Amino acid sequence: MAKILVMSAGHGGQAMAGDLAIRGHDVTLYEHPDFAATVDAINARGRVITLENKISGRGRLRLVTTDAAEALKGAAIVYFTAPSFAQKPFFDLALPYFEDGQIVVLSPGNYGTFALKRGLDALGKKVFVGELDNLPYVCTAKEPGLVDVKSVKRNITLATLPMRDYDHVNAAMKDAYVTTWKRGVNVLDTSMAGINMVLHCLPMLMNCGAIDNGKDFRFYSDGMPPLVCAAMEAFDKERLAVGAAFGLGLPDVGAVVRGMYGVSGDGLHAVIQNNTAYTAIPAPKTMKHRFLTEDVPFSLVPTIAFGDLAGVETPVMDATLALCSLVMGGDQRAVGQNLDAMGLGGKNLNDIDAML
Repeated sequence: MAKILVMSAGHGGQAMAGDLAIRGHDVTLYEHPDFAATVDAINARGRVITLENKISGRGRLRLVTTDAAEALKGAAIVYFTAPSFAQKPFFDLALPYFEDGQIVVLSPGNYGTFALKRGLDALGKKVFVGELDNLPYVCTAKEPGLVDVKSVKRNITLATLPMRDYDHVNAAMKDAYVTTWKRGVNVLDTSMAGINMVLHCLPMLMNCGAIDNGKDFRFYSDGMPPLVCAAMEAFDKERLAVGAAFGLGLPDVGAVVRGMYGVSGDGLHAVIQNNTAYTAIPAPKTMKHRFLTEDVPFSLVPTIAFGDLAGVETPVMDATLALCSLVMGGDQRAVGQNLDAMGLGGKNLNDIDAML
């Protein structure tokens, strides 16, 4: 039995906390004080999280709190499950309370380990830092403490910063996580392997009229016909090219979906249509949605930045970023996870390779 802290009581955090508790672990769930109402609601249920659908059971947590010091005290492993835009608000509060020897794993990382590692090092904290390329669940919290788990992903990818810490983190996570994983090359591998920006950014733009008018449609099933999928595949080829410039043999988006969900199909359109985990997911009713507010500044921006650093041309990504910036009302390259924000400004490829 491991003493585990799950940071963020959103859909994925509740699912992970409940799943780990069902498996017999000592689990604390921490939420940012701005969302204390969720904590109060789960405490009112006796600290029990009920999972249904693909996972069925009730997990009782040891503690549900908005107090970072209380939450982190004595935790062996910390899983961070909040969206990327919440990384800074969470860690601004929590960093002083991390303890030497703890392990923190971002799920997903989306390039967040660079800034987190820099912050911990600045405080002299000897904490092991890792990231996964995905949140392990497709899920929805029907209400605080009740989560519909539609699917559990398989063979997600784990890396650490630096990679010499991998064996230690991997051993600690054995029997203390909720799905299978494989070893990544480094945290660039896990961040560039994340396919959410491929699945979300261009489809949001290409369905902008329907979304902005509040139309009801299924985001993946209806919003990704062959022409949209063809554009997504062109976008994805640029992601693969950026990865290749850093020595990464990233799988294409169709291969990732096939591997995670056990579906078949030739070409991205067929794979998406055959994935029952996507079938009923409704389209957003607004362009101010995390499919853009998370994936553009925290996945698309840094991927383009690393492409620029390596001299890789990314015209489809660049066009997507320009249009998303218009829709989102600001230059996302300037406010997103750029090289300066990651603490990598002025570094060259050799510097980054040494860090990894």
